[in-house]
Amino acid sequence: MKHKIIFFGGFKKFSEIYFNALKDAGFEIVSEAKDADLGVIAYFGKIIPKDILELPKNGFLNAHPSLLPCWRGPSPVQAAILAGDKTTGITIHLATEEPDAGPILTQKEILIEPEDTCLSLTGKLANEGAKLLILTIEKWLSGQIKPVPQDDSQATFTKLIKKSDGLIDWSKGAEYIERMVRAYNPWPGTFTKMKNGRILKIKKVKVENDALKILVVQPEGKKEMLWDAFLRGHKDAIEITSWLR
Repeated sequence: MKHKIIFFGGFKKFSEIYFNALKDAGFEIVSEAKDADLGVIAYFGKIIPKDILELPKNGFLNAHPSLLPCWRGPSPVQAAILAGDKTTGITIHLATEEPDAGPILTQKEILIEPEDTCLSLTGKLANEGAKLLILTIEKWLSGQIKPVPQDDSQATFTKLIKKSDGLIDWSKGAEYIERMVRAYNPWPGTFTKMKNGRILKIKKVKVENDALKILVVQPEGKKEMLWDAFLRGHKDAIEITSWLR
């Protein structure tokens, strides 16, 4: 007999990875929680009411892209990169009224590569998370997994990212800014303001000899270009070169 699952997903590109994994595994996707044996949440971004969470007889599982209780909340991938974490991971846990706080069923650690952006790391987490989800569902429905409560005293939290968070504070230091450029790729991006008030997007940087080296930028309303090419035409347009020494 096929198990019936209701799926709540948000960010289409990555939630579809989970949705397709469920279909490929032979689960029947239903549209009403009362008809489901189990609920699954991935990249939904909204709080599901308690009365809905209680409808499937086996509860709801949430796939969260961090090693809970570390980095609860809406931006765990960005937070891990910004903090300079060497690893992150995926957690499959029981969904409760309090977001990302339910008992843990399974986890898998993922290495954060030095060049990882939010986009690339989220993709890796989604692909590995979908595989872990299928294995977890099978064990959960057959009674092979015992939920482990999270240690709330070890919890760290993330915030909802705003467009303004992408504005670079050049006094923060080279390593932090380099992580920021990767953490906020693709959204909200990282940017600074030129003397004329126009926005300059900072697309790619690296740290070299403890100093920040800008590689690729995108002037407002124009295409991406190499930093050296930009400087040749805008030597007096920006006041950040002193931070790069």
